[in-house]
Order: sequence, then C-alpha cells, then structure tokens
Amino acid sequence: MQPNVAPLRPSLYEQLHRDADILTLIDKADEVCAAMGYTDHGRRHATLVATNASRILAALGYGAHECDLAAVAGLMHDLGNCAGRHSHAGAGAVFVYQLLIARGVGSLDAATVMAAVGNHDESEQGTAVDVTSAALIIADKADIHRSRVRTRRPEDFDVHDRINWAVSKAEIDVALQAKAIELRLTADPTFATAADILDLFSVRFAMSASAAKLLQCAYSVVVNGEVIL
Repeated sequence: MQPNVAPLRPSLYEQLHRDADILTLIDKADEVCAAMGYTDHGRRHATLVATNASRILAALGYGAHECDLAAVAGLMHDLGNCAGRHSHAGAGAVFVYQLLIARGVGSLDAATVMAAVGNHDESEQGTAVDVTSAALIIADKADIHRSRVRTRRPEDFDVHDRINWAVSKAEIDVALQAKAIELRLTADPTFATAADILDLFSVRFAMSASAAKLLQCAYSVVVNGEVIL
C-alpha cells in the first residue's frame, strides 16, 4: 500500500480531526472503554483507522471524496462508546449523523458515514454496505498492536491484552493489480502464537474478508510470514 497517500487537503477529515467537540467525544469514549477494561479506543486508534481506511481506498484507485469520507468514518467510528460499549456502533451512528449535519455536511455524505459507523462492529452483526464501510471495517480490525494495551504488567493481561501485546507491527498491504488486501502481523510467540491470534480474531478477520470482497479484493492475514487466513 502506498504509505504517502493521505486524505487530500482541504478535506472534511482535516477539519474534523481538529474539532474540539469531536476530540472531547473521542476522549470520553476512550475513558468509558478504559473503565470497562477494554484496550485503547482513543485518539491514536481513531487517527490510525482514519488514515488506513483512506489509504485502502486510495490504493484501490478511488477518488479523493471517497477517501475523505472513509477517513471521517474512521475518525468517528467509536464515538458511541460514550454511551456504553454494548450497541456502541448503532448508538454512535445516530449522533455522528447529527454532528456532521450540524457542521454543514450534506445529508448524503453524513448518511454514508453513519452507515459505516453503524456497521463496523462484529458483535452488532455489522457488515460492509458500501466502499466507505468496507474500508472502515478492514482498517479497524487491522489495529492489533501492543500500543493498544493499557497495562504494562503481563500478570494483569487478559487475553486481548496478551495478544495485542504480542504484536509489534501491523501493516495493511493493498495490491491493486492482484486485487488483494493483506494484513501482515509481526508477533512475539512467547505471548501469542499465530493460532492464538486466529482463534481470538477469527470473526473479525472473516468480517474483513467479507468487506474486502465488496471491494472486489481477496483478503489474507499473515503472521510472522505464515499465512493463517
């Protein structure tokens, strides 16, 4: 995937990722997740997912507008955690639409972002419904990394902490000609084997594969050079 492809400026994403109200909501959503024992869902996660969602579409030849909407969806996809973890995608979709309309975004673009946010979570039976939601799903599920772990004490790790901690590098590669999207993970097997990663994240990987199919791409996951999906 082209590492230098980012949302074009000026863009809606460039406006919103500096918006004080949206940043406050991201911070509050992460605070709620932390209180419930979940990994990082704050500014780092939101920014990374936004950037990668945009880059996926850019690498597949989509235009600036589609890339920008994917970035906006990535930025805002976890805001619903402010209202609680369960049903956060559906709850967030409703007020994300309202936030965008209040900022002068057209109803079609706001609805596109709303649909992506509302469909990004596997526990809520989300599914890719268009290219924006597909890119968001793939980018969100690819963020498996030790920087998401809040504690540094291995004895306090739960299974999500342990497996995220094992991963020191997560890269999304998009091959336009081959129509293939690959998630490449570098993991410390003393914390988690490839089988452990597949066992924990199989539903998420399947969701990403379905999203890639909407983008007319194959999807694979590689851990330390071993293809596991």
